[in-house]
Amino acid sequence: MSPSRLGSLQSYEYPSETKEQLDYADLEALDISKLDQPGGKQELAEQVLKFINKNDEEVRRQYALCEAFFELPLEEKLKYACDTAKGDFRGYKPQSTGKLAARDNDERYNIPKFTPEHERPHPQLIRDHWDEIKDFSLKIHNSVLLPLLRLFAYVLEIDEDYLVERHRYEAEGLEYLRYMKYYPRSAEADAQGGNIWAKGHTDYNTLTFLFHQPVAGLQVQTPEGQWKYVRSPRNAIIVNIADALEFLSGGYLKSTIHRVVRPPEDQATRPRLSLIYFARPEANILLKPVSSPLLQRLGLQDETEQFSHDVTAEEWARARIAKDHRFRTGLVDQREKEIIAGVNQKYYD
Repeated sequence: MSPSRLGSLQSYEYPSETKEQLDYADLEALDISKLDQPGGKQELAEQVLKFINKNDEEVRRQYALCEAFFELPLEEKLKYACDTAKGDFRGYKPQSTGKLAARDNDERYNIPKFTPEHERPHPQLIRDHWDEIKDFSLKIHNSVLLPLLRLFAYVLEIDEDYLVERHRYEAEGLEYLRYMKYYPRSAEADAQGGNIWAKGHTDYNTLTFLFHQPVAGLQVQTPEGQWKYVRSPRNAIIVNIADALEFLSGGYLKSTIHRVVRPPEDQATRPRLSLIYFARPEANILLKPVSSPLLQRLGLQDETEQFSHDVTAEEWARARIAKDHRFRTGLVDQREKEIIAGVNQKYYD
């Protein structure tokens, strides 16, 4: 890290890119500035591109806060532990140690929406930079999430604001900004776990936004079942579709299957920081397909995965978080099958 300082924080400079030749996924880059659609789509495109292209310094500020947070003493961080046993991911999740270390090799700090529902204590470091964290989070919601939701609505041939109206920032429900740190392990320790740092999974929310991270390790599973690395350009945001949007689209929009593996050898000895924003529907939104002419034509209007009863976005998220907690903390030795209402967890490793 550079010795210069930005405010009370040390400035953050990105790690060097790997020089190894990796097998990268051939992903589509959505250059939304080229979309030629009616109804103000060009304005939406410019809104998102402005955020991506003009906010590198803000992203690095958040990485500086991320790095500074994880340097706090463990006993200080544990004061803000999240209650994952109850499916609540607000706050701090420590790295697992001992015999459970192979199951969970990261620390996380999740900062929820800045609404009265989510008022809670935070470390002084976070309070000292409260306004800029809030501004950053709101920019992601307003300038990235909402325009993309309108574009997805256009694809589904539904009212442009249908998805937007189910992701109101002030409504009850949880979105959060995540600071995350993976810790390097010896080659021998990683080999025992198949060089996997985070097993293949999908996210449980609507969309996940991953900001520039030069330490390679993120992989996606292709439709053919192959794992390939994901490039992380400095001038782009990686967007993962997640479970809630798959349910709402009747399976037309598929959750991104992804995992994290041991970085290449020229990066394997350094920690891997991540800056991620998780967008979720409002708490009481039912996870069933929208009424869509497209889904009707494709025969996807009925639920592709039948819940045994109605399940809300909040219930789905809490069930997945609590199930993962039981395995991560050793309460169960085998990963459980059912998540909720007869829908099972899918495993990809």
